[in-house]
Amino acid sequence: MSDRKNVDPKLIKSNSNSNSLDTKGKHWYAVYTRPRHEKKVNGLLQEQQIESYLPLVSTKRQWGNRWAQVEEPLIRSYVFVHIRLNQTLYVLETHGVVRFVMFARELAVVPDFQIEALKKSLESGFVLSPINYMQVGQLVEVTEGPLKGVIGKIQQIGKNERFVLTLDAVQAAYTIQIDPQWLRPLSPEKKKIFTLPLGF
Repeated sequence: MSDRKNVDPKLIKSNSNSNSLDTKGKHWYAVYTRPRHEKKVNGLLQEQQIESYLPLVSTKRQWGNRWAQVEEPLIRSYVFVHIRLNQTLYVLETHGVVRFVMFARELAVVPDFQIEALKKSLESGFVLSPINYMQVGQLVEVTEGPLKGVIGKIQQIGKNERFVLTLDAVQAAYTIQIDPQWLRPLSPEKKKIFTLPLGF
């Protein structure tokens, strides 16, 4: 059973016709799933007549000497649901669901146009390649090159897809331009270690 503490108590089950085709009051929300449970969760939600969307991409995988084309989630551990608030607990009680994505203690709404853009891009055959989502002020780690292992904060995102990285140490700061492909968001474990002593 999923943890309900992440959802406002007011978001309770309703006896109303929540599976109606009427989309009034419905919004898209992102649901975080257990690892490798995306397809299972998506299927169970649809069995409950809850509108859901799992963006899939085709990729090659090898088993022994054999290669096969398989469909895998574009965004790992996430499924999108199009629901009213009174359907929240139905989603949370679905096997494999961990929690909703929250923002400021409220369910984070995913704009309709973003879901539509994702659907149309995949349906039109465009190849989507996930990249690390990064923003100014985010802690990152260098993964390649002579600065591999260095941890710092993104100062700004400049032109020509170059990042200016600020590295703080002993109350000093300096900037370095570095290829964004060499950066990845800092893991939660490392973030805990580096937040206090370095003053990030």
